[in-house]
Amino acid sequence: MSTESALPERAETVVVGAGCVGCSAAYHLAERGREGIVVVDQGPLFETGGSTSHAPGLVFQTTENRLMTRLARYTQELYTDLEGYEPCGGIEVAYTPERWEYLKRKREYGVSFGIEDGELLSPEEVGERLALVDESVIHGGYYVPTDGKAHAVDVSETMARAAMDTGAAEFHGHTTVTDIETEGGEVSAVVTDRGRIECEEVLVATNIWGPLLGEMVDFDVPLVPCAHQYLVSEPLSELAGAEAELEEPILRHQDYALYFRQHRDSYGVGSYNHEPLLVPPEDIAAPEEAEEMPSIREFTERHFTEPTHPDIDRSAYDAASELIPALSDCEFDRAFNGMFSFTPDGMPILGESEETEGLWWALAIWVTQSGGAGNVIASWMDEGVPKLDGERLDASGAHISRFQPHSGSRAFSRARGGQQYQEVYQLIHPRGQPVNQRGLRRSPFYDRQAELGAEFVESGGWEVPQWFETNEGLLSEYDVPERSGWLAKEWSPIQGAEHQAVRDRVGIYDLSRYTGIEITGPDSLAVVQRVFTNDMDVDVGQVRYAPMLDEAGGVLADMAITRLGEDRFVATTGGGSSATEHTRWIREQASGEVSIDPHVSDQCGLGVWGPKAREVLQPLTDEDLSHEAFGYFRAKEFYVDSVPVTALRVSYVGELGWELYAPTEYGGRLWDLVWESGEEHGMVPLGNGAFLGSLRLEKGYRLWGTDVTPEYDPYEAGMGFAVDTGTEFVGKAALEEGGDPGRELTPLTLDESGKVVDSGKPIYDGEELVGYVNAADYGYSVDAGIAYGYLPTGYAEEGAGLEIAYEGERYGATVASEPLFDPGREKILR
Repeated sequence: MSTESALPERAETVVVGAGCVGCSAAYHLAERGREGIVVVDQGPLFETGGSTSHAPGLVFQTTENRLMTRLARYTQELYTDLEGYEPCGGIEVAYTPERWEYLKRKREYGVSFGIEDGELLSPEEVGERLALVDESVIHGGYYVPTDGKAHAVDVSETMARAAMDTGAAEFHGHTTVTDIETEGGEVSAVVTDRGRIECEEVLVATNIWGPLLGEMVDFDVPLVPCAHQYLVSEPLSELAGAEAELEEPILRHQDYALYFRQHRDSYGVGSYNHEPLLVPPEDIAAPEEAEEMPSIREFTERHFTEPTHPDIDRSAYDAASELIPALSDCEFDRAFNGMFSFTPDGMPILGESEETEGLWWALAIWVTQSGGAGNVIASWMDEGVPKLDGERLDASGAHISRFQPHSGSRAFSRARGGQQYQEVYQLIHPRGQPVNQRGLRRSPFYDRQAELGAEFVESGGWEVPQWFETNEGLLSEYDVPERSGWLAKEWSPIQGAEHQAVRDRVGIYDLSRYTGIEITGPDSLAVVQRVFTNDMDVDVGQVRYAPMLDEAGGVLADMAITRLGEDRFVATTGGGSSATEHTRWIREQASGEVSIDPHVSDQCGLGVWGPKAREVLQPLTDEDLSHEAFGYFRAKEFYVDSVPVTALRVSYVGELGWELYAPTEYGGRLWDLVWESGEEHGMVPLGNGAFLGSLRLEKGYRLWGTDVTPEYDPYEAGMGFAVDTGTEFVGKAALEEGGDPGRELTPLTLDESGKVVDSGKPIYDGEELVGYVNAADYGYSVDAGIAYGYLPTGYAEEGAGLEIAYEGERYGATVASEPLFDPGREKILR
């Protein structure tokens, strides 16, 4: 571990970056028995000059995101075991009533995601734990005793030395990577200013320098470095005599984008309360050129003393002084702008490059999640499947393949990364929408939808109608229970009216973002048999429903797969990142003479569903659409008037209907034909809110990424009917070894009519936590709030009474059998 020792000429794995993420990855790889690990960093070991070196190290474990909470919890446990963590506790205070309601919800997320010891505090109780806080200006706080400070540099060195002690790893500082060489689509070597290292795989864990490493392999890393402020006060009389660095809990004041921690008798203030300070990666100073370290920039006083944040009307200094009066008259002994990074969606970048085998990334990770991220990337590199501490993990939200083609542009990453910085502490609703870089991907139906008053939301860059203002008149026809508070935000009662109108008559829905992955060639049957769990050797024209699993048996996706020819199959993905992530997986599993072609932009689609769907479509085609001639889960290619379509008789809403796919250039004409035919039957445009929410939940249809993820196998997810163990498929061995799953995805209905809860909320049997809500909405046709969660088998019996916590209250709920709506499938098979 010396800059004077020569670099090896060869290694199995080269890790670029010796901050807390790179060290954690090396540590966990060594734990797994991997050898030949070489870690290089351009700075000195272990205060390398990156974000780890200046980070205050605060670990607040609870988030609304299960993945990030799990990573943070593992990090806390790991660093505690390694004696690199100070469990001083953490408190988030509520300055506004809205924040207090949020903290109630946040505590419930914590309970659901494994943070068992969190509690809500009164203002007086906050004051008892934090002597510097003016308790009169707050409504309360959320306290987690195991939150605290990670000694990031020290624990990085501890992990590095542990990896070296096994003989598996060596570390080299003052070693700058100048190139990553590839050959035949695979990593071959890392070139540094001190020599070249041949290797089989490279992990880039450089955080703010990620885009510069991406340029070496022609990959546009969607990440932007940002600077935010940190100050340390002069000694305060209120903290005089402090014997430990941290005697009080760490503190967050999110209403004003501030955080705080004790430095013995001084107090540290971290501030995001200023305009985004974005830094081009190429402008980051090299270690030898930086005055202090590359990730530290000069403090800009006006960003602390003046209100420059676009959404906050008070300066950081004024807000900090109000909450902590001792800061109002003090001087600050140290102040700097420290860099870290944001991606367009605020999530990390994890995984292997699709274009370059053996090139791995672990970027945009804070100290809070660093230990867990290193564990996940190590398991992924070693087993081919992301796991956390040996357990299946849904890493899709951080998967490098989630990014769409536009994401790597500097314009997009700067605009969205800046917005993520700006909103990092704000009360942003999960359904809240980005305000910039909109309108990038529009289906051929976009203008027609806009004319119908579509309220557009974004999905993977696509503009997707959530509901339609022209359907507001339906509210005089249908009853829709009112919502208030948080549940009413980014929601419209029109969604409930659209739901009921589709059940009564017919709706039209834009399917253009749902990519059809076409699999053709002599070996296409063998590929789909390997990739999907169901038997794919079916008749031409047959549609099969099947999960797609990873090697650990976790559900990667569930799809409808259509056999359109002897050597031609089309697997229909969901929206969002499904097209990129799942196309990649199929390609990785494919072999032989086969072509994998995702129809991302060259195909559009319409869903036409409802009891009058046949009456709408039959006049437009010579094809017989009767149930006898065109049965459920069948497919045909024919013409709608003059438009060539591939029609699938499938339904995600539980009503009679078809999905119609056509070349994109025919889209406008296809919409007009269907819309004009549907007018006399009361056709309504259907938005995403009812489609992916209430309609599908009433039928018990699964939604990948919500109630189905790689954390669950198909038996747990209620998909066992689509698993044919007589075939050979990826993940079969893991299923056979898994035994009784012990839990199952279960529907509950709320006992009180008109009530609805949110996802992520704990499910209780008395005081025993038995699960949490994966998906929830109101069932307008069954007139009950619906919640789905994974429950232990003993609790998943119909009629069992449970409770769901939401904003500090308990709501009675009863386990139901599925589907809740039309269990005999009479409507869908008419």
